[in-house]
Amino acid sequence: MEPLHLGVDAGNSKTVALLCDEEGRVVGYGRSGNGDIYGAESAPAAVDAVVAAVNEALTSAGARVADVRAAAFRLAGVDWPEDHAYWMDALARRLPELRAPSVLNDGFAAIRCGGPEGPDGAGVAGGAGVAVIGGTGSAVAGRGPTGTEWSMSFWIQDAHGASGLVGSALRAVYRAELDLGPATALTARLLAFFGASDVEALLHSFTGRATGHGWARQAAAAREVVAAAGDGDEVATALVRDQGRHLADYARVTARRVGFAVDGGAADGADGTSGVDGRSGVPVVLAGPVLCAPGSPVTAALMDALPEVFPSARPRLATLPPVSGAVLDALAEAGVDLVPAVYERLRATAPPPAFLAT
Repeated sequence: MEPLHLGVDAGNSKTVALLCDEEGRVVGYGRSGNGDIYGAESAPAAVDAVVAAVNEALTSAGARVADVRAAAFRLAGVDWPEDHAYWMDALARRLPELRAPSVLNDGFAAIRCGGPEGPDGAGVAGGAGVAVIGGTGSAVAGRGPTGTEWSMSFWIQDAHGASGLVGSALRAVYRAELDLGPATALTARLLAFFGASDVEALLHSFTGRATGHGWARQAAAAREVVAAAGDGDEVATALVRDQGRHLADYARVTARRVGFAVDGGAADGADGTSGVDGRSGVPVVLAGPVLCAPGSPVTAALMDALPEVFPSARPRLATLPPVSGAVLDALAEAGVDLVPAVYERLRATAPPPAFLAT
């Protein structure tokens, strides 16, 4: 069998693995559960999920681990050096035939998902740019012009993504119930969504010893927050606006950390050029269901904030899912030239939409 390339994207709601050939044709894929060593039932359970997705992808392709030329694991929960070491050891034990896998936070998966070229037509050299992902949670990561990499990880101090948006909405509902905050249409919407008779019952359903909603269930209520904002509820509108502004701020910090200039001044450790090639600005790829949903108010808020806080940002929506970005990383690490035709083949042979549904 010709050499294959493996990409894995692991999060709290799901773990997905994709196999493609050197030309970008998808030949196998697999899916399993929570692959975040911080969010799964245990770290070994997260490893089990990741290995299960890989094995399913290999089986569907009729391939063996030894057929994989390069593998890129982009995993939620790779936040500190010891997390990287944990995964390298786990992969060496569980998939010993896998040759030199690369392991990074899942935020890096989306950097290449904006396409083979930057938004102004300038090539994105070495996969340089910033990725902002809004899914169940959020991730922001960057790769600079000279290859410097950095992820926000635990530096993110605000509740983001669908789960974070709903968590903030629930706090607003609880405060309104105590007359500590303004009344909001979110109360009726979230009571109906979670099937609670009143706000105390809603609070109990999240905090009782024998009750509790998982991340996926909480995240699913994000559409109620978005709908309330669309109807003009001031509390919901403020929550959406704040999330967009925070993500713009974190994109700016990440870009500076990896060596881009973000506002015309000198970048940290860089020569003051403003983009990948000094002319085109900083590619900022927006990915994940919260940011890529048609008419997303979070994306609109982020786009409104970027010109003010990050003038050199050149945002674009991802045209591929993060797991495809992981495969592209694997191809690049194997020395494959990521020409536009590779991207087109990935799109044309992608798994069915249900494979990626949360």
